Amino acid sequence: MQPVEQGDEQPLYRYAFGNVEFDEARGELRVDGQSVELEQRPLQVLACLLRRADEVVPREELFATVWGARPTVDNVLANAVAKLRKAFGADGHGRIVNLPRVGYRLRGPVERTVSGRRLHSLLALAAGQSVPGREHFRLREQLGPARGNEVWLARHDKTGELRVYKFSADGERLAALKREATIHRLLRESLGGRDDFVRVIDWNFATAPFYLECEYGGDDLARWAAGSPGLAGLDLSQRLHLFLQIADAIAAAHGVGVLHKDIKPANVLMRPAGDGWQPRLADFGASRLLQPERLQELGITALGLTLTQAAGDSNATPLYLAPELLAGQPPTVQSDVYALGLMLYQLVVGDLRRPLAPGWEADVDDELLCEDIAAATDGAPARRLRSVAELCARLRRREARQVERSRLREAEARAHRAEQRLQRSRARRPWIVAAALLLLVGLATSLWQFQRARVARDEAQRQAALATATNQFLNEDLLGAGIGGDSPAWYEKNPRLGDILDAAATRVDQRFGKAPLLAADLHQTLGRAYRSTGDYRKALDQLLAAAGLLRHKLGRADERSLLAEYELVVMQAHMSQFKQATTRLDEADAAAGVRRQAVSEVSLRSHLARGDLAYQQLQVQVALDNYRAALTMQKILHPDDALMSAHLLLGIAGCQLRLDRAGEAERIAREVLGGPAYTQQRVGRAVLALAHSRLGDALRAQGRHAEAIAATQRALADYEATQGPSGQGTITALSSLGYLYSLSGDDARALVVQRDVYRRALARWGARHQYTLVEQLNLGSQEQEAGDLPAALADLRAAEDGLVAVSGERSPTVQAARVARADVLSQLGRQAEALALIEHVDPAAYQASTADPGRASVLGALHAQILLRMGRRAEGTARMQQALREMSAAGVAEEEIARYRKDLPENAVAAQ
Repeated sequence: MQPVEQGDEQPLYRYAFGNVEFDEARGELRVDGQSVELEQRPLQVLACLLRRADEVVPREELFATVWGARPTVDNVLANAVAKLRKAFGADGHGRIVNLPRVGYRLRGPVERTVSGRRLHSLLALAAGQSVPGREHFRLREQLGPARGNEVWLARHDKTGELRVYKFSADGERLAALKREATIHRLLRESLGGRDDFVRVIDWNFATAPFYLECEYGGDDLARWAAGSPGLAGLDLSQRLHLFLQIADAIAAAHGVGVLHKDIKPANVLMRPAGDGWQPRLADFGASRLLQPERLQELGITALGLTLTQAAGDSNATPLYLAPELLAGQPPTVQSDVYALGLMLYQLVVGDLRRPLAPGWEADVDDELLCEDIAAATDGAPARRLRSVAELCARLRRREARQVERSRLREAEARAHRAEQRLQRSRARRPWIVAAALLLLVGLATSLWQFQRARVARDEAQRQAALATATNQFLNEDLLGAGIGGDSPAWYEKNPRLGDILDAAATRVDQRFGKAPLLAADLHQTLGRAYRSTGDYRKALDQLLAAAGLLRHKLGRADERSLLAEYELVVMQAHMSQFKQATTRLDEADAAAGVRRQAVSEVSLRSHLARGDLAYQQLQVQVALDNYRAALTMQKILHPDDALMSAHLLLGIAGCQLRLDRAGEAERIAREVLGGPAYTQQRVGRAVLALAHSRLGDALRAQGRHAEAIAATQRALADYEATQGPSGQGTITALSSLGYLYSLSGDDARALVVQRDVYRRALARWGARHQYTLVEQLNLGSQEQEAGDLPAALADLRAAEDGLVAVSGERSPTVQAARVARADVLSQLGRQAEALALIEHVDPAAYQASTADPGRASVLGALHAQILLRMGRRAEGTARMQQALREMSAAGVAEEEIARYRKDLPENAVAAQ
């Protein structure tokens, strides 16, 4: 806390500049000798500017002095300055200069003479007096005010012990003292006696002057930083250590439901501790409780802390206020994150007065710190770091992240060099380049993944051994197929990539039978290579082999074993082996224990696997919850992993589509397609293909068919380039394109495309696979649109029976099949069968089967249509009118609505 001038009084001045005079003691402004009536706030702003004429007065100082540091919107200061300029007359604009986002300067010269004096203390307190009720403590000096209360430093007559007293008369200022006492009790009861919080010793709320008695915490951070050696004496690592101590205290308070709401250097006190310094957090007078019920649980009386006060009171310094607070929104954990992010920037650059102005990145000569500061101070709360703990985790992993980023770039460089070395043989041996790059990327991923979790020497040795063994394996067994990397014998066979992988796979256990952990890593690398080529069956075999070796050698509960199990779950989910995947996932989660509840690699991979498994079964909300949890942890543990981030974001977009939130899905897809982090070099063309596919689905759901066709065609081209004509993504994109042709009115073309899709799915997966059955369902629907009802009924019934066996009676795909079959039965005149079928469809599950909006209302329209065709006109008409209104409100395409509207009687149509 900053001391003010000593003595009982402070001088007030009469200022003169140009044709203007201002008497501070009388509060009188005169222009050209004439008195000018002006409100007090503009006059107080003028006094601040005059005291520091020809200097820039920061905005935060003006707010703190004139508005008592109360949070308010920016334009109150601008309005006050505008009124002063108008009062000054013709040269008003030139007299007060605005430095955007920094502050204001009053141009001189300015003459001043003393015109009066002002008492420091409104409570008639003075240096040398005894503290009321504490006769052995004498007031020594008045410190800067806190929320309008007088703050004094006092010293014990005999022991010399220093204490700080916050005095108040009554009203709102007393409530702030009571609130601070309550918060202190909550923190102490919940966290114990921590050295990083300033201790409240006692209080007097019975007789005036009321006060709070606190231990002396030392100089505030700003004053300490400006001293010797101060902040200038710390290197970057020491500054980050200092910041982490402050942030840990905030995180601890958040952990028990306390928002500080006024984080700034003035509220961080510095006390010597051993050879260093201990920062201590002070002034919880503006805090808010996120869990007020904890007070009752701990038996603490809520002095000065009503629910309304806790939510609405805030006195934070404007510089540290998050943008949403300035806009009038309530404070959150992320508001404190913003203030801490700004303090991090100031500590890094060594200037605790510097604002976060445009171009601030040039001041920070560290790529990762730039990213961390930007993530903590993002203007949009939705994009800002979610917690202080997340920011701390990123900073503590800074060195490891630097190693990770360096390793990734080295791996990319090695892959690039390998590609250049093999350019000469590309025409003759195209598969060599593909194989080398595929396994090099797989190796880089494997090395990177495990290096992130371990930096100890034994792990480094394991990685070095893996790199050596893999390089030898790559050269001799993969490229040379056991003959030798430079022998032409293997090349002359002109093998396919699959042949190369097959030849290598047979040699892993032979070469590394006595090194099971190395063998496990190579099986995983081969599994990922097979997966990249679309051969899921062989990928699964390799991943099963890896998981078995790890489980046997390390045990089921080891982290590497668990990560291998979670990778297997994802593979089995994509192969529709839902029962096996669910059992494996549950067993892995049980072995993980409490690690799944923490922010850890195990928890991240568990949520990702559960999200993928739920998404493949169209359990949309479960998938969305797990994807979001995984994304939060990915931002903490692997903020630079663009590939994982893109996978999770696009998974979330898919969930949003199926929850009828096409606009949000479009936003996410465009974020991936347009984000600088998600370039083809970083995430691959297949991921961008998925993003284009999600965008096409989102546009289709909004009825923007022409745009959707363009996006889907782009997705199809990218998939075909990366996966070939029989790849899963290729087939899915082609199916979406066929559906779009149908929606655009080209049913003949749509049917041709869908038959091709089903043929490809049948060849790839077989007749009883979920993907094939879904495409058979789509084929039946398209045959219905084309008028071939018998063929449609046969395909729909076959798809429904198969889907029941694969995913169960209640799955969304089964519901979709039954709706489609009921529609065909109705068109064939078999109304009783159609009605019996439609009455057992779950609307929510049906909506989850598609990205198209308003499926529940469409289901109601089909139900009404069947009733009308059965002659139940009154009931059918009422249901149809209601369904048409709901379809229109839900954004269902007009063409689809028109199909049902035509069944209404003419008088009912007129009523619509």
